[in-house]
Amino acid sequence: MRRWKQILLFALFILSLYYLYRAVNYRFVVPGRMGPPNPISAAWYYVHVAFALPVLLGAPLQFLPELRLRFPALHRVVGRAYVLGATVAAAAAIYMGTAGPYEGSRLSIAITGMLWLFFTLTAWRHAVMKNFATHRAFMIRSYTMALVLVWLRLMYDFQDVLFFYVKNADLRDATREWASWVIPLLIVELSLSWWPQLRNGRAK
Repeated sequence: MRRWKQILLFALFILSLYYLYRAVNYRFVVPGRMGPPNPISAAWYYVHVAFALPVLLGAPLQFLPELRLRFPALHRVVGRAYVLGATVAAAAAIYMGTAGPYEGSRLSIAITGMLWLFFTLTAWRHAVMKNFATHRAFMIRSYTMALVLVWLRLMYDFQDVLFFYVKNADLRDATREWASWVIPLLIVELSLSWWPQLRNGRAK
């Protein structure tokens, strides 16, 4: 595996730990940070975080070819944990997004959850079929969606630089919601689909 990919996976792992710290601190530690009156039980947030743990912490291991080749059984176990965690976390995200108090976030979160669920189950299906090239592509897409809240938190921390042109706070929140999954997914699709097609087209 190329060194830059190893560095990227390690960086994503560290960012995931950073997100988990910030998310738990924001939702469960600091009082009065849950925003407007929330019709969603706090139990849903616990479920979402608990099932997201094997996704955020286990996914980088799945992209290490050395681990996959030397310990295929471990790869399968972590993969099953990822699929289960992502499925439940995505379903919880869809519910919380559509039932939550933030109207401007509902559509974005619902689409994020549905794409995450679709990518995850498609990756699992192709692994069962031993179509590993397609499995890997959809796992990359699934992991991209799993990291949406990491990107959202980073965009929040640097919003004065990234979204300086949006002065209204509510519009800035909505812009972050959409940008946190649209931009990463476009970058992944450029890498997986568009660029290889363009490169193959020039070769003919």
